[in-house]
Amino acid sequence: MSEALKKPFAGLRVADFAWVGVGPLVSKYLADHGAEVIRIESSTYPETLRRVGPFVNGIPGIDNSGYYANFNSSKYGVTVNLKHPRGPEIARRLVAKCDIVTESYTPGIMARYGLDYETLSKGREDLLMISMPLYGQTGPWGPYMGYGHVLQAASGINHLTGWPEDPPIGTGIAYTDFLVPHFAAIGLIAALDYRRRTGKGQYIDFSQFEAAVHGLGTAILDWTVNGHNQTRMGNHDLEAAPHNCYRAQDGRYVVIACETEKHWEALKAALGRPEWCDLERMRRRWTRHNEQREIDRHLQFWLDDYTYDPLRPPPDEAPEGSDAPPIRRFTTDELVLHFQSFGVACGIVQKPSDLRKDPQLTHRGHYHFLDHPVMGHRSYDGPSFRLSKTPGGPSKPAPCLGEDNERVYREIVGLSEEEFIDLLADGAFE
Repeated sequence: MSEALKKPFAGLRVADFAWVGVGPLVSKYLADHGAEVIRIESSTYPETLRRVGPFVNGIPGIDNSGYYANFNSSKYGVTVNLKHPRGPEIARRLVAKCDIVTESYTPGIMARYGLDYETLSKGREDLLMISMPLYGQTGPWGPYMGYGHVLQAASGINHLTGWPEDPPIGTGIAYTDFLVPHFAAIGLIAALDYRRRTGKGQYIDFSQFEAAVHGLGTAILDWTVNGHNQTRMGNHDLEAAPHNCYRAQDGRYVVIACETEKHWEALKAALGRPEWCDLERMRRRWTRHNEQREIDRHLQFWLDDYTYDPLRPPPDEAPEGSDAPPIRRFTTDELVLHFQSFGVACGIVQKPSDLRKDPQLTHRGHYHFLDHPVMGHRSYDGPSFRLSKTPGGPSKPAPCLGEDNERVYREIVGLSEEEFIDLLADGAFE
C-alpha cells in the first residue's frame, strides 16, 4: 500500500480490555482504520456479548454471536485469566508492547489487578489509556454498575420516549451504546494527536453518562432557560406539524414531517390541496401544532384511499361497472417518491430485511463481507464515513475466543515456547 493510502492508525497497537458495547465500538474505530487491536478476554467469564444473540442458525455459542462479531471486526483475540496468580503479570507484559489501553470495567477493577494507569505508565510517559465506565471514575455514582438500558434511563432519554399518558418506555435497545462511542473516539483521537506532537500519553477518564446527556437535544436548555420540563410526545415534535408515522394499506409505515411553511405548502400540493388544509387553524405552524391529532386523522384517511391494498383492485383501475374515474393508488415506495418529488420529508419505516437490501446502503458499500471460521460468510457494518486518502473498513472477522494466543504471546510479548506451554498447562490463558 502506498504511503498516501496507509490507514490513519497503522502502526498503533491497542490492548483492549473493554467489553459489551461502548468500549469495543471505540476500539473498532481504531481497528477498522489500521490499528492492531488485541482483545483481552477470559474463557472463565466470557465477554457478555458473546453470550447474547442473535446466534447463527439460532444456536448459542461463544463464537457464534452476530452481535459480538459486528462490534469486534478487524481485531485479534487472546485470553488470560486475571484471577490466575500469573494472569496480571502476563497482561502487563502485553500492555508493555502496546501504545494504547482501553477498558470499560467498573472503577477499581483494573487497579485490583495492577492494571491501572498509574501502574502501567511507570517508565512509559507515552502510554495512552482510556477508561469508559458508566459514570466515570469519581462521584457518588462512580462505583455503580449497569448497561446501556440503565444509562439511557439515568441520562433522561427514557423520560422523553413514549406517550404522554403512559410510563417511559425507553428505546427497546441499549440506545446509548450507539451514541456514546463517537464522543469517546473523538477524545481518544485528540489524545493521540497530542501524543504525536509531544511524545506524551495521558489518561482519559471518560463518563458514558456525561456523553449520553448530549443526546437530549434541547431538553436541558429548555429547563435551563425556561424552567420547562419536556416530556414524552409519542411521534410528535415541538417544532414540526405534522410529524408522525402513518400506516399504508400494504401494512408498511411511512413517516412525514413538516418543519416549515414551505414544507406545509409542499404537503398540501402533494395531497391535492384538500379543503381541510386551508382551515384557519391550519394556516400557521404555531396553530397547526395544536391540531396534530386532527392532521394525523386526515393524513391517515388520505393514505387509506390512495395507497395500494393488495386486496383491492390494482392501481389505476376502477371497480367493474363504475362510472367513477380511476383512483390513482400508490405502493408504499411510490408514495415516498410522490411526497419527496413535492419537497416533503417522507420516508419508509424499514425492517432489518429492508436495510439488508437497501439500495442506498448498497451503493455506499456499507456492508462488508468476511469469512468467519465458525459463522461463515457474514456481513459486517462498515464505518459511516469515507476517508478519501486513508480509507478504512473491516479487514478481518471478529476473533474466536483466544484464537491468537500463540501468535500474540510468542511473537509480540516474547514468551519462549517452554514458558508459553507452561502457562497454557497451568490455566493462565483460560
